[in-house]
Amino acid sequence: MQKLTRIGGFKATLAAALLAPLLAWAQGTVQHLSGTLHVQRADGSVRLLSEKSQVLQGDVVSTERDSYAQIKLTDGGQITLRPNTQIRIEGYQFSEREPEKDNFVFALLKGGMRAVTGLVGKRGNRDAYKLRTATATVGIRGTDFNAIEVLPNTPGQPAPGVYVVVSDGLVVLTSGGQELLGAAGQTMYSSSPNLPPVIVPPPPNLPDIRPPQSFSSSNPTTINGGTGNTCAI
Repeated sequence: MQKLTRIGGFKATLAAALLAPLLAWAQGTVQHLSGTLHVQRADGSVRLLSEKSQVLQGDVVSTERDSYAQIKLTDGGQITLRPNTQIRIEGYQFSEREPEKDNFVFALLKGGMRAVTGLVGKRGNRDAYKLRTATATVGIRGTDFNAIEVLPNTPGQPAPGVYVVVSDGLVVLTSGGQELLGAAGQTMYSSSPNLPPVIVPPPPNLPDIRPPQSFSSSNPTTINGGTGNTCAI
């Protein structure tokens, strides 16, 4: 009986050891979903996601027409995807006890999103949180901002490129090898990865980027006293 107990304990330990890396790869969970959300994994497989589905590093997550989805990250942050939006989780690392190793890099491939930042980027390395777009890279300094990528040949929209409207704090927009620091009330614009960003008057015909009221009513998660800042993308 003692021998069987030891074998059973060894199997349980082995299973836990094999499962641990898989759990560590889960960067977020689908918290709310209205419509259709699907993901392309790093191995090329494609599947539909539902509420409580996991989001992993390397995932390309996409919403369909009239669909909204909110992803809750392990550092307490949130990302809300608008219709016809696609993002890629390029890199994520968060350990509550090792702030110097924090890292979150993701790409907005198309569409728009709203993000509530968690602890990554607020402690340790202030440049740990980055959003990549087709023309520029967005960095935060504990701030609240709106941004949207306008694709070429989009009827009724302003000139193509990335627009960043700062509501509070500071935002760093980098393109063409130059950084532009934007403060509250300013609108930054990047038209090309080869040209520096500029300050522009707010275009009156930027798309509405507000998420559903039911999504925005969710409170940011608090970890060790940290709270999220709102970033609307």
